[in-house]
Amino acid sequence: MYVVSLGPVSEVDMTFRLGLYFRQYWRDDRLKFTLKEPSGVPGSEPVHSAEEKLVLSQDLLSSLWLPDSFFQTETDSYVHEVTKRNVFFRLHGDGSILMSMRVTVTSRCPMDLAYFPMDTQRCELRIASWGYTAEDLIYQWKLDDAAGAIVLADDITLSNFKVLNFTCRSWNRTLSTGNWSTLGAKFVFGRNTLYFIIQMYIPSTLIVMVSWVSFWVARTAIPARAALGITTVLTMTTQTSAAQEALPKVSYIKAIDTWMAVCLLFVFCALLEFSAVNYLSRLGEIKKQNMLQRMPQSPRVSNAQNLNNNQPTGAGMPEQFMLDTPTSEVTYLTGSPCNGGHVERLTPRVEKDISARIDTAARVLFPMAFLCFNLCYWIWFMM
Repeated sequence: MYVVSLGPVSEVDMTFRLGLYFRQYWRDDRLKFTLKEPSGVPGSEPVHSAEEKLVLSQDLLSSLWLPDSFFQTETDSYVHEVTKRNVFFRLHGDGSILMSMRVTVTSRCPMDLAYFPMDTQRCELRIASWGYTAEDLIYQWKLDDAAGAIVLADDITLSNFKVLNFTCRSWNRTLSTGNWSTLGAKFVFGRNTLYFIIQMYIPSTLIVMVSWVSFWVARTAIPARAALGITTVLTMTTQTSAAQEALPKVSYIKAIDTWMAVCLLFVFCALLEFSAVNYLSRLGEIKKQNMLQRMPQSPRVSNAQNLNNNQPTGAGMPEQFMLDTPTSEVTYLTGSPCNGGHVERLTPRVEKDISARIDTAARVLFPMAFLCFNLCYWIWFMM
């Protein structure tokens, strides 16, 4: 079997195509001949030599016995007919026959896409007789090793795969109709991941990193952060849909599904983080406004040191004074300052703005979590 072309390998149809010179050898003693003159010795047998050969016309093939070989795994195949049917028949003097034809075969290739696009696929082309069981016809590779039985052309290239290895085998396959001698040629394809890294992994990684920019945008810039979060989520959703269009609808999770789902989760969590920060920031503003509304109306003094015993008792000073304090707390002076009045804190100290702490934590936690996911993902699927 001389393979002149390989591919394409289709994940959607789970098939692979190959063009080959399908060469069959067998021996028929009824077709022995000799082109040499007899030795002239009475009773001598003619010498039939394998060196002697005849190339027969295709018109004579219908008069000879031919094996009814077919490809068990093929879904479509044809023999090339330009400029004439590409079949030749060579007969040797000892009765051995070589028949070669140029065939293009599309064969089934059940694939396991769980590791897509870091997967390795094994596709086998099977050959057997259509009507003769193993009792009548036995198929064997002419050479035992795959390197001699299967030859690949030097210029074979595939767009998304590379041929890692190929093997051959022969066995008897048992069916309800009997035992059938079968040949198998198995090709091992390794997928080229560079295309998917450029088209899927790098863009999705950049989208996730763009979603982190919102952690550095001011909490008050609500339109900017909302637009950034929604845009990254929609872009990631479109990227995920595009990755699924060229793949079959399988019932299990593929490696690319895991990557896209986690990237979508990261950008969605970034959007949720913005929502939480915005909610807590508004809640803090509402609490501050309510606190200010509950303040009693009283003259404000700039410094508690102004309240000293220099003021006479009952000199018209109000019974309650508000003191200037840091914005995180509100204090009042109750009682008469001349009669030993004291400073009383009427409201609890407002804690540090939790929304700012969430943004600060997200700037570290999101990149670290994505880095850990990358390490686990690539180690698991590349090993």
